[in-house]
Amino acid sequence: MVICDTPGTNPEADKFQHNVNVAAALNYRPISRLLIVVKADTRMANPLDRIREFATDLLELPDGIIGTLVTHMDTVSWSEMEFKTMVQNELGIDCVLFSRKHTHKKFLLDDIQATCTQTLNLRVDHDNFLKLFKIGKSERKIILQIRKEVQRFRLIKEQFDEARKAFEGKDEIDLVFEFQAWMERQVIVSQKKLAKANDFTFYGHKADAEAGYVANMTNQMRCVLYDLRVEAANFQKEHGAGDARRCPHCNEVWIKVEGCEGQTTCGSRPSVSIDVRDANFAELGTFSFAWQNLKESFKLAINKLPSRKIEHKKFASQIGCGNNINWSSLPKVSIPPELAQVVKPVRMDEVPILSKDVPGAKTWHAAVDHALDTALLRMQLGKKPA
Repeated sequence: MVICDTPGTNPEADKFQHNVNVAAALNYRPISRLLIVVKADTRMANPLDRIREFATDLLELPDGIIGTLVTHMDTVSWSEMEFKTMVQNELGIDCVLFSRKHTHKKFLLDDIQATCTQTLNLRVDHDNFLKLFKIGKSERKIILQIRKEVQRFRLIKEQFDEARKAFEGKDEIDLVFEFQAWMERQVIVSQKKLAKANDFTFYGHKADAEAGYVANMTNQMRCVLYDLRVEAANFQKEHGAGDARRCPHCNEVWIKVEGCEGQTTCGSRPSVSIDVRDANFAELGTFSFAWQNLKESFKLAINKLPSRKIEHKKFASQIGCGNNINWSSLPKVSIPPELAQVVKPVRMDEVPILSKDVPGAKTWHAAVDHALDTALLRMQLGKKPA
């Protein structure tokens, strides 16, 4: 077992380099457990808040890899069970370890190793660096502009929630999907606006702080986008796109997009391709969106454009064994990789924290990747402790 002790992620100075070193540790080798180390305090809420702070920053990492180690337990009166229960209930972290002044290193190492039940390859690069680490500063003028952009973004979503009540059926479904795509483009519009207004170049000694400001704004907007993603995912689930089942005769995996729950044959497919959002989609309603600056207020304008026909293609060949099967009695299986683009967990990976379309961003991306590669080359294992 190899344990890597990293510097803190929120130092007073040189935040970028400190966090690059932490990222290098994540890139060094596959990881089984990432422990947030905190010191016990008289008030149980203090270490809990520290864990919450770091755990929130690490939301982009896979579920189950985060744990915590509480030191100096001999200096407090509250019990391990009390704190462990609080961490599990409030933060959803099940791995909670403890140490005291006289805890023997062998017992502590055994406790840590017992929690290492998986191995994951975590790769930090310019795409997710700003999702995991905070490197921004707090210049008042820029922070105020960030707040203004985020408020505008939230107001657009609020007005959309009200306006969508006028739509129903497949029009509402189209509306949600297309508004989601439009809002994702608005994130990049806001990034460009923030960069232009403050003369960001993402080059030189201010580059890291400038990228940090953009990340601050984008991470807040991603929270709003998350709600839209959940709604879109729910439309797919309601259609059954998340229900995959296996033929007991040939092991072919199928998803039912039409028909009943009873008797059918393996390989019996619809005569045309079907949009998973709605079984009756033959036309795609298209909407335009505009954020209008009126004299005394702002308004989200939604216009429905003439619909366009979808060209359906017939399936060319037969797949499946042709045996009789009963859908309701088929064993359920996990969604196969080939359907990952249709039905997938709600994630925000596609929303860039600093889009390459923002002038100067590519230069910063290259600088981050170079810094990460350099830090990784410096990583080496010392002699095993006695």
